[in-house]
Amino acid sequence: MIPENDARRFSPDEVNAILRRALDRQGNTGAGSVSYTDLLDTARELGIDPARLEEALQEQEEVGAIEAAREAYKKQKKQKFKEHLRSYIIVNAILIAIDVMTGGPNWFFWPLFGWGIGLAFDAAETFYPKERDIERGAHRLLEKQHRMRRREVKINGKKALTIDSKAGRIIIEKGNKRIEIG
Repeated sequence: MIPENDARRFSPDEVNAILRRALDRQGNTGAGSVSYTDLLDTARELGIDPARLEEALQEQEEVGAIEAAREAYKKQKKQKFKEHLRSYIIVNAILIAIDVMTGGPNWFFWPLFGWGIGLAFDAAETFYPKERDIERGAHRLLEKQHRMRRREVKINGKKALTIDSKAGRIIIEKGNKRIEIG
């Protein structure tokens, strides 16, 4: 039982941690998810202006998109490294087999060593990336997603309309007219 006049005070970080734990333990609302209406109601109860809540939601979406892009970039780098390693193993295994079958002095270690240096640099960039490289790669991924999301349709070389698919909706704009589908 919680006393009505409890004088305890909590920092914003403590509130965040407490609510996150409570949501994780709740379990019956879609793995701890909260609807927009519930979030808005909670914000009102806490005395948070709905406009400030909207600003915070927008900021969270942007931060979340950047974090997701950072993770996608790192995953993409690891996938490319695995492809590079696979090529290295297959090609060098074939070169070793050719060297063994042809006889004479062994030469296979030269391409093995040379390519291995490149592979080592690739591994260092993949598993120990610089923060600026991650940021640059994440921003490139976000730009690519944005380009793919927003398309301009031209007829006879002139912009006829813009199609913007966002959050499962298609938005078609032409001049000052706008149609939203979904």
